[in-house]
Amino acid sequence: MPPTEETPAPPNHALKDALAWISKFAHAWKAIEPSPKSLSIDGFIIWGPVLYEKHKGEDPVQLARQLFGRSGEYFKYLYPERERSSNDPRS
Repeated sequence: MPPTEETPAPPNHALKDALAWISKFAHAWKAIEPSPKSLSIDGFIIWGPVLYEKHKGEDPVQLARQLFGRSGEYFKYLYPERERSSNDPRS
């Protein structure tokens, strides 16, 4: 029996674009984070798609600057080892 050839799936450009946007946003956020070791980049796996759907037409680096410090309910994913202080913005 001859081996079967698998047809490779066509590239998913929409997914590639979303992942690139989320990566740029996450790395921009990390670059301005004063304590980058306390940041869990994995938290952007949860928050990133939400941001992308809402802001995909915007520059992710600029958006990171605008939103920095305002991760709202996603704080616990971005900073799993850090307790929220009374000075942290809630939104």
